[in-house]
Amino acid sequence: MQDNYQIVLGIVGCGDISNVHGNAVLKTGGVRFAACCDLNGERAKKWAETYACERCYTDYMEMLRNEKLHGIVLATWPNQHVEQIRNCAEAGIKNILCQKSLALTGAEAMEIKKIVDEYGIYLMEGFMYRHHPAISKLERLIAAGDTGPVDNVRAVFSDYDAETESAEDLSRNWRQRKECGGGIPYDFACYAVNACGHFSGGLPVRVYASGGVSEKYDIVNRLYGHIEYDNGCVGIIESSKKSSFSQELQISCAHSILNLPLSWTVYEEVTVTETRRSEWAKLHHNTYGIEKNDAYTSEMQNFAGVIRGEESPQMPLHETIVNIFVIEALVKSIYEKKIIDIELPAELKKAFKAK
Repeated sequence: MQDNYQIVLGIVGCGDISNVHGNAVLKTGGVRFAACCDLNGERAKKWAETYACERCYTDYMEMLRNEKLHGIVLATWPNQHVEQIRNCAEAGIKNILCQKSLALTGAEAMEIKKIVDEYGIYLMEGFMYRHHPAISKLERLIAAGDTGPVDNVRAVFSDYDAETESAEDLSRNWRQRKECGGGIPYDFACYAVNACGHFSGGLPVRVYASGGVSEKYDIVNRLYGHIEYDNGCVGIIESSKKSSFSQELQISCAHSILNLPLSWTVYEEVTVTETRRSEWAKLHHNTYGIEKNDAYTSEMQNFAGVIRGEESPQMPLHETIVNIFVIEALVKSIYEKKIIDIELPAELKKAFKAK
C-alpha cells in the first residue's frame, strides 16, 4: 500500500474503554475514525466530537451498511463478541480489533475462528500490554539464551471491589454482571493467563484452580490457578477482587528470574529486574529501565501495520483462542473443585505448533 494510505475505522461501544482507542487513533498517523456507535445516542455524539469522528449511530448494523470501513474496533462486552464479529464479517469488514475477553468458552472461540477463516478476516484481541516495550524486553532477554529455559511463570492481577452497587441495578458495570461475561476470569485473570501461555511457550494440558464466587453478583471474584503445559512449564495465576491492587509478572528460568512489578496497565516508567545467584544465598540484580509508553497507541499502530501488510500481529489469534480454553477450564475447576484436563482441537494445536 502507498505511504499515504489512510485506514478508515468504525467503533462499536462508546463506554470508558473506547476512549483509549480514540486517543490512540489521534496519535497514529494514517488512521481515523469515520463512525462510532453506541446505544446511548448522546454518548455516541459526544464521542464523535471528542475524537474527530464524522458520524455517529445508535445501531451498529446501520453503521456497517452505510459506511465504507477498513476495520472495526469492538469496545463491547464479552458476551456480545461472537454475534458482532459474525455480523461485521458478513458486512464485509476485513479487520477487527476486539476488546478482551474475546469469548467466554472454547466453543465460542472456535466459532469465531471459523468465521475468521471463512471470511478471511484479520482479528486481534485487545491485549494492549503485549505491545508494551517492557514485554518486548522480557522476550528479548529470554530469546538471548542467557536466562536458560523457562521453568514457571507467575502472573498476578488483583484489585479490591467493595461491591457497593446494587445487584438489582442493571446499569452497573459489566464486570459485575454475569450475563455480560462479568467476573474476574474475563476481566483481570485473562491477562495473567495470556502471559503464562505466552512465556511458557507450550500448550496447556490441565489446570487446577480454587477461588470464590460473589454472593451478591454470582460471579467468580477470586481465582488462584495452576496451569500445566506440554513442555513441562507451569503457570501460576493469582487474581482477586478481594485483595488490594497488584500487578506482577515473574518468569523463573534456569539461570535467572525476570520480574516486572507493574505488568498490565503500565502508564509510567517501569523497571524490569533480572535476578541471578552470584554464589550460594547471594543474589545479583540487573535492572533495565523502560521509558513511559502508551501501549494502546502501540497496539493501534500494530493493528494498522498489519492492515497495511507491513507488520505481523503482536497478539496472534491462535494464542487468544488457546487462552479462552484455559480460562474456561479454570472456571470449571473452581466450580467442580477438581483438576480439569484441556482438550484442544487438533486444528488449534497444529496452528500453535506451526507458529
